[in-house]
Amino acid sequence: MPASDPTPILHHYDFSPFAEKIRLAFGLKGLAWRSVDAPSVMPKPDLVALTGGYRHIPVMQIGADVYCDTRRIARELDARWPSSPLLPATCAGVATAIEAWAERDLFWPIARFVSGINADRVDPRLHVDRAAMRGKRPPSHERLRTVARRELGAVRPQLRVIEAMLADGRPFLVSDRPTQADLAVHHGLWFLSAMPIDCSGELDGCPATRAWMARVAAIGHGRPEPMTAREALEVAAGASPSSLPASIDDDSLPPPGTPVAVSPDGYETEPVTGTLAWVGAFDVAVQRRDARLGETTVHLPRVGYTVVARA
Repeated sequence: MPASDPTPILHHYDFSPFAEKIRLAFGLKGLAWRSVDAPSVMPKPDLVALTGGYRHIPVMQIGADVYCDTRRIARELDARWPSSPLLPATCAGVATAIEAWAERDLFWPIARFVSGINADRVDPRLHVDRAAMRGKRPPSHERLRTVARRELGAVRPQLRVIEAMLADGRPFLVSDRPTQADLAVHHGLWFLSAMPIDCSGELDGCPATRAWMARVAAIGHGRPEPMTAREALEVAAGASPSSLPASIDDDSLPPPGTPVAVSPDGYETEPVTGTLAWVGAFDVAVQRRDARLGETTVHLPRVGYTVVARA
């Protein structure tokens, strides 16, 4: 792949619900993209070499620019491929609000429910890895099953909310075409059947939701082609980061040029370290230099992340 090729590269794994959100975004925009299978648990040496420490999935790479978090990835997709916008201007506010609800109040109870039901059916390293991300000890299978029973009580009311949103017969949540709100709500429900024990029977009383899910799934994933992690790193090493616009003036963050560490809130994981290269209204960019890759720019959202100056 030539260094100037803008084809997005997605680092992901098959049962990642947040990766499913971006795979559908590629489908909505009809994009060709490169698919790199990343490990679901640490260590992830190739991924963290690219991101400078960020270990979450998915990560989108375009040349030597690295985009972390699905919200940041979605904004970049709309900027580069504005056709079929994920956040149309006419409904961006309400779609963003639904996305925030879906990825907090809806998704996490579902994730804990499904993971607990499947406690002894998945790679045991997954439980150890996810506990370590939160700074907790590895849970027992019995503990996970207890949590699953508790979380089901939170899942069922949220499913009724979605059914009520669709009760008037609308095809999608906030528009007559799918938006980021649909992708964000869908990926949580998609996870109900992503593990060996299928939990999607919880949707049996939600016919409008099931029909809507089929419409969203029909979007597809665009045109993926496989790529190895080594090839993706070679792309980064052979490219230069894109030029950045002027930063906004915002004294709530360190000024551009400051060495910083950027961390996702609520996790005990390695931060992305480098020089703060750009501050925008919604996002920041961190410039890094790696012995193997040369210069890269890592792009992260502001909401849900902490940016601190390093000595």
